Amino acid sequence: MKGNIIILEDDVVLADQISKLLRRQGYSVLHSTNSDSFFEDLRNFMPDVILLDVFLVGSRLNGMQVLRYLKENVDFNYKIIVMSGEVKTDQVTEIRELGAYHFVEKGGNFSTNQLLLHIENAVTLKRQEEANLDLQIDYLNLKKQFTRSFPIIGESEAISRVRAQIIRFAQADEDIFIIGETGTGKEVAANYFYLNSRRFAKPFHTVNCSALTETLIESELFGHVKGAFTSADRNNIGFFEKCSDGLLFLDEVTNLSLPAQSKILRAIENKEIQIVGGKLKKVDTRLIFASNASLEVLSDPTRFRQDLFYRIEGSIIELPPLRQRENDILLLVSYFITSYASRFNISDRIDLSQLKDDLLSYHWPGNIRELRNFCKYMIINEREINNKTILKHLRLKQQNLPENRLVGMDKYIAIRNIKESTAAFERDYILHFLQENDWLVSKTSAAMGIERTTLYKKMKSLSINHLIKD
Repeated sequence: MKGNIIILEDDVVLADQISKLLRRQGYSVLHSTNSDSFFEDLRNFMPDVILLDVFLVGSRLNGMQVLRYLKENVDFNYKIIVMSGEVKTDQVTEIRELGAYHFVEKGGNFSTNQLLLHIENAVTLKRQEEANLDLQIDYLNLKKQFTRSFPIIGESEAISRVRAQIIRFAQADEDIFIIGETGTGKEVAANYFYLNSRRFAKPFHTVNCSALTETLIESELFGHVKGAFTSADRNNIGFFEKCSDGLLFLDEVTNLSLPAQSKILRAIENKEIQIVGGKLKKVDTRLIFASNASLEVLSDPTRFRQDLFYRIEGSIIELPPLRQRENDILLLVSYFITSYASRFNISDRIDLSQLKDDLLSYHWPGNIRELRNFCKYMIINEREINNKTILKHLRLKQQNLPENRLVGMDKYIAIRNIKESTAAFERDYILHFLQENDWLVSKTSAAMGIERTTLYKKMKSLSINHLIKD
């Protein structure tokens, strides 16, 4: 069917003539003679176009009242064509103000061809508006998905400043350079930039520059034509062209050679790329660079082209390490535990404020990535997460730091809490005998002089979760 049409008309003969005409044109048609039956039909039929008579004899509401009710109370995108033979100028004005698509005179000037044209245009407009609405809904859903997948968690001054910088550069549609230690969240920052950019919902690709060999760089970034080199058996569109009008995220860009950096600079400056074996091509690609290199490395001309560095040094965003983000650690632990708890079906009874000093005392060299994996490992290996289990896993992590790997009794004496020191010794003791007895619990328990069930309980309490053979 071309569309659904409801006719609200008290003239049965006229309505029947119009109905037959519309059905011959491929429309589905329903006729209502009064306002009460019309509103019931409206709910069930869901029309594209309403043909509405102004004067409805024997109807509780006339056409103007129906039009006003639709305008004020109904949220659907119906296109309304008002038909009447006797209306005043002020009524025509009101009809337009109430949102009618068109007004058609019934009298001697009435033309069925004109009516069909108005209906066809109305249906086309409605479909276009609905398609545009669907695109808007998809856009909003995509934004929600990105917001959930790449949140920047934290309220510290350091991360708040980063968020503000990202939004400012994104709205200005500028290239940016994200730097920071490993694990500080450069990918999350890049996606947050995309989320707030006017280029959102346009192409967005990530390229790990560490994975690009010198022979592949130009082909992958700029593309090549068939026959450009020995193995070029087909045309290849490079990432710069794929992301034209969108964003290209070049992660670990300092791993690119200086000649490759030069070609990227030319692409930025001239907004054009040289396709390998082909022609120059104009592109409008916004770039996000990222590196875990320090500013000292970036200013070293043997590691990074200085003309490229000067081109983007005003757009550098430096992500703070986790140790400089204070209470954000508590927010991140809460976020990760909540996220993973729903996946692994554990219960949690936590008051992180009591663990603040302990969590902040560890310097988290792997930053957010290390903290996330710490929470995930803990949740996988514990049925219940509480302050005690968090503290236990944190102590184990601290003991395993290179600077804390003491030998002999010094390792246990360095732990100032007698319960934690005893637990550390007991854990090492059990691990030693498990390894010595090929991870066989029965054999290990006999060697240690304890019951097998007792050993299992101790292993569980000490988070010894290796593959056991019996």
